[in-house]
Amino acid sequence: MKDSFVEINVIPLVDIMLVLITIVLVTANFLVRGVIPVNLPNADAENPSTAETMTLDMTADGTIYLEGKKVSLEDLPAALDGKDKNTPILISADKDATVQPFVSAVEVLKNGGFSKVSIQTER
Repeated sequence: MKDSFVEINVIPLVDIMLVLITIVLVTANFLVRGVIPVNLPNADAENPSTAETMTLDMTADGTIYLEGKKVSLEDLPAALDGKDKNTPILISADKDATVQPFVSAVEVLKNGGFSKVSIQTER
């Protein structure tokens, strides 16, 4: 008796794998950018490493997010209470944000004893 199943067609498998790789690459771009839409200003200096950095995001309307959680300016000191003062903080402020909420947030960080504060920009 001759074996009727001699070869395997791998072309459909390759097609499926290419589609899956495309989906992963497209969604990876959204994950790296973050969830909060912030239009960053431009600068020539390099951004610091974000390995163990706390993030403080500020939208154009002045809404503040600490580590992705919405927090008011009045509640920001309480949210920072108990955090390590040596942890670098990366501020991502929208370039269309007004200056006063930004300055107030930086003042809260300064009064809280955080000295390693950076501002995220685009190159």
